[in-house]
Order: sequence, then structure tokens, then C-alpha cells
Amino acid sequence: MEYADGGTLREYLKEHFDNLTWNNKFNMALQFACAILCLHDEGIIHRDLHSKNVLVHQNMVKLADFGLSKRIEESSNLQSSTKLFGVIPYIDPKSFSNQDYKLNKKSDIYSIGILLWEISSGNPPFYTEGKPYDVCLAINISQGLRETPIPDTPEDYVNIYTDCWNNEPDNRPTINQVVFKLNAIILKNNNNMIIKDFRTNDSYTNQLSSKQQIDLNAFEDPINNPSHGELSKFIQEFNKMNTKEIDSSISSNNNFKVTVDEMVELSNKASVEAEELDRLCIYNYLNNHNMTSQEIYIWLLNNQNYSNSIVLLGDFNYLGIEINIDQKKGI
Repeated sequence: MEYADGGTLREYLKEHFDNLTWNNKFNMALQFACAILCLHDEGIIHRDLHSKNVLVHQNMVKLADFGLSKRIEESSNLQSSTKLFGVIPYIDPKSFSNQDYKLNKKSDIYSIGILLWEISSGNPPFYTEGKPYDVCLAINISQGLRETPIPDTPEDYVNIYTDCWNNEPDNRPTINQVVFKLNAIILKNNNNMIIKDFRTNDSYTNQLSSKQQIDLNAFEDPINNPSHGELSKFIQEFNKMNTKEIDSSISSNNNFKVTVDEMVELSNKASVEAEELDRLCIYNYLNNHNMTSQEIYIWLLNNQNYSNSIVLLGDFNYLGIEINIDQKKGI
């Protein structure tokens, strides 16, 4: 922990919060959620998530302190204990009222909700200087007490963390759903920025397809049953492609081919069950390269002699990009 140059998440927010944009906060939340995704994907629950167990090193979120972490099957066999572990505001409130309740994946999700709120506010939850967290706070939380959303927090983000801290574990999302929705928020935010930039330049005003102006409702059906490890591997590839610097000039036919090849390669990394992530990936790639889906779609229609054009055209048909969904044409 001493080598994390940004210190704990709590320290980092205290020092840098005034300089963080919403995009910075969204990305920090996504990095954190992806770390939990990797744990849950391996059948491990952390059980002690709070802002002093999350570190920031070179502006990247790192998860730490696995002293209470357990394999899920091992955790389910633990004897009940009356001793309360962890920091009260981050603990699953079900464990306050039921000593037989065993911490599980949904307990980690509750903690994630609190931490996402903390990232949005810059403050620890229910913090009053000089006043310790106590049993009274635990009782109030178990009865439904929650922090208040910070003014001007994007509604989509508020919906994620309030769903996470739902009092009923069965009503909380899975970590796959949390990661998925954070990815969608980031894409939507980036897309809006690109639209704004285009509108400052008359030559680009009419180039954005209405299909490319992403609505989060298009991503409301997340993947519930990915194969073991598949989603986390896909997200890693997705993020690599997202940060890779590639020449955005595609005016020549050769550059269009390069673009098509890269999009096919990226699309192939998604499974059949990951159609929404596949669509998300394609739109994100187009945004990063200042392209519209209409632009590339027209090129594909006019260059069907190129093998990968047929492949990508099939993906567009299957996913409903620039055309109504036609899965028969996409197969």
C-alpha cells in the first residue's frame, strides 16, 4: 500500500476531487467495478470493501486488502459470527439484523454502491468530523438510511449506485450489470462530447447518424450468464482498443480496409451472448475515430467484394446498426 503514489481512494478524492471531471469519476468507477468483476469471475468475494482498501496508483484504481476475502463456496460454509467486521457504512445491512446472514457477492455489490456515491461526492458516507461510526448508524442503515445524491450527478449514475445499495440483496444488480451500465454511461458521455465538437464545425454538422446518438435504454438488457472469465477478458480487450492510438484519417480505400479489419477483430472478441457489448464496442470504436456508422455502412455496401466487408455488414445487420435488426442476414 505504501507504493501507491495516489494513496487510498479516500486520500486521493480529498486531495484531487476539485480537479476531477465527471468523465474522470466515471472511469474511476469503471476501473473499480472491473476489479470486482475479476474477483467474482474467479468465484471470490472481497467482503471488506471501503475507500481505504481501494488504492490509486498512476491514476489507476487498484484493489487491496484481501484479509477477509473468501472463495464463495468456503464463505458459504463459514460458521456464523456475532463479531461485526468492516466499516459500518459499507457493510451489507442484512448482516446487521440477521446474525446468520453470510456475506456474498451481493454484499460486495452493496459496498460498490456506497463507493460509487463516494466517488461522486468526494466525501466518506455519513461522515461527521470527530464522530465515530456506531451501532445507532448501523440500525438506521438497516432501516433504510442512505446518503443523498449529490446535486447535478447524472441520473444514470445515480440509478446504478442506488440499485446497488438496495436493502434487499436479490434486488441488487450483478457485477456484470454494473460494469455494463458504467461502460454505457462512459460511451454516452463521450458520444455527447463528440456531437458537441462536431456542431462547432459546420462541415460536420450533418454527419452524425441518429443511430450513433446512443440512448442508454439500448443497453438495459445486460449479459446475465457469460462463460467463466469471458466477460472480464472481453472488457480488457475493449479497453485496450479504447485507448489505442490509431490514425483517424480513413479517406483512402486502404485505410477503410484497415478500419474494417480492426472492427471485425474487435467484434470477434465478443461472444454470442455479448451482443450488447458487441454493439457498444462498435459504436465506441467509431466515436474514437471520428466516424459515423452511416459512413462505414455505405462503404461496406459498395465494397462487398472485400471479405471482411461481408463479415462486418453481417454484424451490422445482426446488431441493428444503420438498419433494422435482421438476424437472418447477419448469420
